[in-house]
Amino acid sequence: MVSVNFAAAAAALGIGASASAGIVTVSQTFYNASFAARTFEYVQLMPTAGSSSGTNWVMNGSVSATLSDLNGNGGFFSSAGQPVYRATIDDVAVASLWSEPFTFALTGPYLSESVDPASFSNVAVPAGSNPEGVLGIVLRFTLSAGDAVTISGTFETVAVPAPGVASLLVIAAGSGFGRRRRS
Repeated sequence: MVSVNFAAAAAALGIGASASAGIVTVSQTFYNASFAARTFEYVQLMPTAGSSSGTNWVMNGSVSATLSDLNGNGGFFSSAGQPVYRATIDDVAVASLWSEPFTFALTGPYLSESVDPASFSNVAVPAGSNPEGVLGIVLRFTLSAGDAVTISGTFETVAVPAPGVASLLVIAAGSGFGRRRRS
């Protein structure tokens, strides 16, 4: 009966473990068809609904990449004056990964290797930022000539229940322990 009390209390309070206000994802392959290294900038935006309630917000994000040498002379992928990955809320950078200086190079011809992924989690949304605004991922990097890189990334904001809510759930769950079934 304890689990029923717990579920009923959670349902009555209208809460769960967390509620995501929004998430933006990107998975894109970039090919440098030129004869020289090129700098790319790619922006992925996602407006959020703004229907979550909560005063405590955290953000999570990640990035990974695979670099491929397509012309047999090795290859590199590097930051271009800014972090490769920037998470934004309403066009303002709030987190970054693979910061300057960042370089990943292939050690031989015609190789394809994955870059060590990077992430952040449960980082407080900066004061003054609207966690339910327009979320974005900005990718900016330099890619060697004749090569390709596939980059995948995520960024989300999550409403976290206030500490008082957790206490209420513990009390609701505990109320079932003292009850006995009567016939």
